[in-house]
Amino acid sequence: MWYWIIVALLVSGCAAMLFVSFSGIKQSKAELARAEGRGRKKRRDEYEDEYEAEVRTRSKREREAQAYAKDQRPKRKKRRWKIILEDIDSWEKYSFTFCDSVGIGRGKDGSMYERYLPLTSDGRISKLHCVIIHKNDKLYVKDEDSRNGTYLNGVRIDRPMEIQRDDIIGVGETRLEVQRILRESD
Repeated sequence: MWYWIIVALLVSGCAAMLFVSFSGIKQSKAELARAEGRGRKKRRDEYEDEYEAEVRTRSKREREAQAYAKDQRPKRKKRRWKIILEDIDSWEKYSFTFCDSVGIGRGKDGSMYERYLPLTSDGRISKLHCVIIHKNDKLYVKDEDSRNGTYLNGVRIDRPMEIQRDDIIGVGETRLEVQRILRESD
């Protein structure tokens, strides 16, 4: 009988020890989770602050590096163009050497363009009628929202159109033939 009492006491003691151990583990896990939750938030905020500081520093460094590289980059000389236009009706020739643009219009002030062709005798031409521009080693004619439109080879244009030798640019009642296009070589 003593045998069974000792076995029962041992089993109940083991059960009590297991219960205390499991409850202690569970309690310490809960405390650890609460502590980690606060710690994670704090760490996440610190990480975000560090990240933002790094981005600001990096972008500042990148801007400084780009500015330095821009200053150190060899300046490329702009390629110059020469275009010769002829008024088909009056046989007048117009020759322009330019880098960026040639404006065509009735107004006398074409200061917004590098070169300007004033056609004051034609009343159907707008003050700023069209412009000849270059892009990707080609010349284009672009309408500048003129009242009567700009025509290339008899077709009204609504977007920049490439021009070549022997093309006819129509502005108002004036027709300009592109006689030559020359490009400065590298």
